[in-house]
Amino acid sequence: MHESQRNHIAIRVLLTLAVFAAAILWCGAAWAIPDRYHTYDEVHTEILALEANYPSIVRVDTLGVSSEDGMDIWGVKLSDNVDTDEDEPVVFYNGIHHAEEVMGLEVIMWMLDELTTNYGVNDTMTAWVDDFELYFIPLLNPEGHAVVTADVDTTWRKNKRDNNENGEFDLDYDGVDFNHNYDFNWALGGSDNPPSDYYRGPAPFSENGTQIVRDFCLEHKPLFALNYHSPRSSDGDLVYYPWYWMGYGFAPDHYVIFDVASELCNRTLDEADEPYEPVYGFADRGKARNWQYGVVGSIGYTMEILSYLCIPGGHRVDGICERVSNGSYYLIERSYGPGITGHVTASDTRAPIVAEVKVLENHSDQLSPRTTDPTYGRYWRLLLPGTYTVEFSAFGYETQTFTDVVVDSSGYTTLDCELEPWTGVPEDDLGTRIERVSPNPFRDATTLSFAAPRGESADVVLYNASGRVVREFSVSPAGGSGTVVWDGTDSSGRPVASGVYFAELTSGGASDRSSIVLLR
Repeated sequence: MHESQRNHIAIRVLLTLAVFAAAILWCGAAWAIPDRYHTYDEVHTEILALEANYPSIVRVDTLGVSSEDGMDIWGVKLSDNVDTDEDEPVVFYNGIHHAEEVMGLEVIMWMLDELTTNYGVNDTMTAWVDDFELYFIPLLNPEGHAVVTADVDTTWRKNKRDNNENGEFDLDYDGVDFNHNYDFNWALGGSDNPPSDYYRGPAPFSENGTQIVRDFCLEHKPLFALNYHSPRSSDGDLVYYPWYWMGYGFAPDHYVIFDVASELCNRTLDEADEPYEPVYGFADRGKARNWQYGVVGSIGYTMEILSYLCIPGGHRVDGICERVSNGSYYLIERSYGPGITGHVTASDTRAPIVAEVKVLENHSDQLSPRTTDPTYGRYWRLLLPGTYTVEFSAFGYETQTFTDVVVDSSGYTTLDCELEPWTGVPEDDLGTRIERVSPNPFRDATTLSFAAPRGESADVVLYNASGRVVREFSVSPAGGSGTVVWDGTDSSGRPVASGVYFAELTSGGASDRSSIVLLR
């Protein structure tokens, strides 16, 4: 080993020991958070200033409020036609799932400033804003973050849900861990004990913050979602990716997920100029990245900024933000491909169709259907270079399969598909099938139109993503066809949460299924 290598290793060891010691001191003492860190009001002031200074590319929206204190949760969109939902890929960044993990917020504020000030100046950053829709939620958990920035508890992790319903905020009992509140293997992750730092909440998506992420992802279907975190008392400087699932193995899209994670880490350097490390996470957890990938189809990553320390000294923040943002921008760059993209339309009307798109080499029933955008009929699918088989299907249309679809090393392979409506079924023998769900996704109500054999009754059962029955309908269709209107409520008349649901039609001994997306 060369002397320079020995010196470098020694520096790494000393730095790790120093950071670990600082973490112990921090967690055991009532430190005041440095002034360099943003408060809730400062975030609001700065993002509104960005919107005022760059109105053509910046839009600030209030996405909802926090569960307990009713504090606004903001979203910031960067795009060249910022008031229009364009037919462009989406990249999504968020910070402060956990209150003490303040560096994610700081990185996002750094990125927002850098991207806006360089628009029209830096060709690369200008192209990113022009070619994509970039979304940021800087402060997902404002009420928990306020506990930290007010120095009530600088190690607070959760929000402020009143678990014991006594009308007071109890540090030893209240709060929900946002990152264990997602409805993907929710019951297997976190803790069911309210005092625990990892309390997953009374139900999936019980918290307004996670509902906001859910609704955003279901509506916009980002290509990538980067969830910023920091470890208090464990290794960091790494990126977790989805997933390894005991009994199933790695994720169906493992090769592209790992390829992106590796390059993301190579471009994200720690304070010793060493790259971050890609690490698989387990699927049997209620994590944001697992839900984003398993349900929505977005490739979600968890970036653990720093190691053994959530809140570094203020003098270190700018340097860390610059290093992390340099790596994080890679997800925008990678959104140029390679992969496949295209539009799915009806052959007779040319109207866009909500269709399922399967890349058969990367398909698994573990995953919820990957569907096209309802406005444009567009899909985006990131892949490694190779040859693939792609299947398009939609209820009421003939399935089409394309073989030998070649993806090269740059850009997207365009694969459009026109689906033919079902034909050739005699009027007296319509069969059993769901012909259309419209609108889909929906907010207030949707109509499921179906065909059934003449003289046969029909049952329609709605299930949530975990397979629980939500609503049941029994219909006597007239002339072999009928409709069911669902208003987004369960059998007791209570509104159900946003998410992916499945309708199963049964009639005449046959059945058919369709997916339905509800947005609140």
